Amino acid sequence: MQMYSNSFYRSVFMAMVERDLLAQWRNKWEFVFRVMMLPAVLIVIYGYILPAIGMMPDTFQSQMFWGMVGMSILITGIHGTAIPFTMDFNNRHEIEDRLQAPVPVNLIALAKMAVGIIEAFIGGLLVLPVSLLFMGNGLHLALTVETALALVPVLLLIALASASLGLLVGTIVKPMEIAAMFPGFLMPMVFTGAIFFSWGALSSVPVFQVLVLLNPLVYANEALRYITMPELSSMPVYFSISGLLISIILMADFGFRRFHRMAASQNGR
Repeated sequence: MQMYSNSFYRSVFMAMVERDLLAQWRNKWEFVFRVMMLPAVLIVIYGYILPAIGMMPDTFQSQMFWGMVGMSILITGIHGTAIPFTMDFNNRHEIEDRLQAPVPVNLIALAKMAVGIIEAFIGGLLVLPVSLLFMGNGLHLALTVETALALVPVLLLIALASASLGLLVGTIVKPMEIAAMFPGFLMPMVFTGAIFFSWGALSSVPVFQVLVLLNPLVYANEALRYITMPELSSMPVYFSISGLLISIILMADFGFRRFHRMAASQNGR
């Protein structure tokens, strides 16, 4: 492949990202509904109604708040990366045009991941007003300038983890299997992802406490809680950050390997 300048690669990368974002913008209300439906239901039931009738402890809403933010970022990024991948490869075959471009194959995958990362942050922002509306009176978070700055790299890692897992899922799931992805993959991830409980609270069920370590959402939520809720028995921050980094490396490595194999099979047609 002929070598081009870095500015050329940047221009191609930005063009691919802008094109995918424009396509998503055309379906913006479908995106908002998809992103908000599950968090809104969980927030209303678990974050508002159950505490209001005395079924949850006083600290539950604060604990759940960051669980909802972490979940929204991760799930939105997975969906925003995985679904376009599987549709482009299996239905629209749009990926074939990009594979003919004189750019590294990894650049194409990174452009898709960048869109997933952007969508992940939008998903996290969308859930904030709903959380504050229904849980605001019960929130007791240690938010300062220092903690806000500490949250930024954690949120970036969560968004990157979501895109990495989305890349892997998108190279595995076929279009006819998309409907089964939510109950078969995303729902178990949500309810084992330490949204409604802290990892330390699982010490009474040690087997489950170990099993949930396979879920990157656990590390995401525990890192967010450690920074803003130091009184909780959260996972040590070096442990949660290490878990996120290892998850990103493993998921991205397998995802890029599968993407290269799929790209090679497309070019070999």
